[in-house]
Amino acid sequence: MNRDQEVLSSFSVKQHVVERWVHRRLGRIDHERRVVTIAETLFKLTRHLHDFGTSDLRLLRLGCLVHDVGRRLSDKRHPTLGARLIAADRFLPLTDPERRALIYFTRYHRGAVPPVGFDEILSSGDGRKRLRTLIAILRAADGLDNRQLAPPKITFTMRGRRLQVICHLDDVSSKAKRVFRRRKKFRMLEELLGCSVDVQIEEAGNLRVAA
Repeated sequence: MNRDQEVLSSFSVKQHVVERWVHRRLGRIDHERRVVTIAETLFKLTRHLHDFGTSDLRLLRLGCLVHDVGRRLSDKRHPTLGARLIAADRFLPLTDPERRALIYFTRYHRGAVPPVGFDEILSSGDGRKRLRTLIAILRAADGLDNRQLAPPKITFTMRGRRLQVICHLDDVSSKAKRVFRRRKKFRMLEELLGCSVDVQIEEAGNLRVAA
């Protein structure tokens, strides 16, 4: 096994452990897994704008898995409580920088994100600007899935600095339109990458006809 294979194998074990840790606290992680998939797609589509590497994508995956871990304790306070769970559990196979990053992702995946250097979580060597962009991707991915609504089939098109997202839904309700088109979930991504995000809602039948 070469060095790259060893790194990949080590991360696969780490992701599996983190996933099981979250599952034990939430009971099911369907939403988390879908957010991982969406975030990975967004990361790759916008790579020409951020130029991040594989290690950043791996960290983003872990962040997507843990972001809602505090929900069983409190829906309203789950970002704060989830961050505390990650900070307190020393059995998680994380380096100190990884732990701080996951605490940061979890604490600020909802609500206002403090300016660089004012989060009281990250250290100066953690790559604060890089993590700020990763959390913007996480927030956008989280906005394209929902625990209470059936997950949409999503198609993405990236042209230059314009990202078009189409959510194909079986039930195009007013609630679904409101949830999946929340501008605040994409604003940070647009600001940091200098791009525009256009989210459209269509009936899933249109996707089947087009296919």
